[in-house]
Amino acid sequence: MAEKKDSGAKQGKPFDPDERFRYIGFEVHPGKIKDLFKSDTEKDELVKKIKAKREAGQAGREVTSFDIPRISSLEKIVLTITSLLLIASLFLPWFSGYHEYEVVSEVAPAEEQAVLVDSLADSLGMEMIDSTALAAEVTGTLEGEAVEEPGEPATPAETETIQAAKDDKGFSSITAARKRKEIRREHLEANALAALPMLGKVLSSGFILKITGILFLIYILFCVGGGFYNLYALYWFKGDPDTRAMKLKKVMKFAWIPVGIWALCLILSFVGASYSFDTTDVIKQIGTSYGTGAYLGILSYGFYLSLACFILNAVKAVEI
Repeated sequence: MAEKKDSGAKQGKPFDPDERFRYIGFEVHPGKIKDLFKSDTEKDELVKKIKAKREAGQAGREVTSFDIPRISSLEKIVLTITSLLLIASLFLPWFSGYHEYEVVSEVAPAEEQAVLVDSLADSLGMEMIDSTALAAEVTGTLEGEAVEEPGEPATPAETETIQAAKDDKGFSSITAARKRKEIRREHLEANALAALPMLGKVLSSGFILKITGILFLIYILFCVGGGFYNLYALYWFKGDPDTRAMKLKKVMKFAWIPVGIWALCLILSFVGASYSFDTTDVIKQIGTSYGTGAYLGILSYGFYLSLACFILNAVKAVEI
C-alpha cells in the first residue's frame, strides 16, 4: 500500500534559482536590469562616502526614522502646558448658572402724576393735553430709569391696587397704587474644589446621581494626579529618550479614563434622576429633576478645558 501511495504522488518541479527574483519585484520590469549607476565615477564617489562614514563611526544613513525622537521639543512643551492646565482647571469655573428672584417696587398714584403735569403745563403756558395719559407715560419713563439696570434681563409686570382712605372731614377718596414686579437673574459660578461641599447632597439623591457624583470625584482626582505625574514623567524619568517615551506612553494612556467618565455620565443623564433637596434657591439650569439638559447646562469652560487636555494626552499616547 505504501508503494502504491508513493507511486501515485505527484512529483514536484526542480527548484529554479532564477525564480527567487520573482519574489522581490523583478517581475515588474522583465528583461535585463539596468545599471544602478550612470557611470563608474558616480559609483566610486558613493563608495568613498560610505567608507568615510564607516571610518567616522556612522553606520546608518543621514536621516532615518530611528533618528526621529518619539517626542519632539515642541510636543514636550505642549504636553507640559496641558499638564499644568489640568491642575489650573481645578480653580476655574467648572459649574455655572443663574437663579431668579423677584423685585417689587411701588409707583406713585396716577392722579398725583396728572396734577403734577397740569401744573407744569400751566406754568409754561403750554396747550392742555391729556394729562392722565402723559402722566402714565412719564411714570413709565421714570420707572424704567429707576428700576432697570444695564446688563440684567428683567421681566416687568405691573399690578394696580385700589385703596380707600378718609380725610379729616370724613370724606372718602379712592386712590390707585401701582406695583411693579421684575424677575432678575443672579449669575453664579463654582470651581471644582468649591463644588465639593455639594457632593453630599448629590450622593443622597437618586442612584444615577450617586454614580455621577462618584465618577466626577474620580475625574477630579485624575486632574490632580494626571497633571503632576505627567510632569514627573516628562522631566524626571531616567533612561534613554526611547525608554522615557515608552514610560510616558504608559502614563498618558490613562487619560482615556476621564474622557470615558464624561461620556458615561452623559449616557447616564439620559436615564435621569430625582433630587433629594429643594431646588428653589439653586441655579435654574438643574431644573426640578436631573437629566441631559441639567448635565450639559451647568458644565462650564473650566471643565471642558480639562477634558481637552485629557484628549490631547490620550491621542499623543496612541501616537508614541
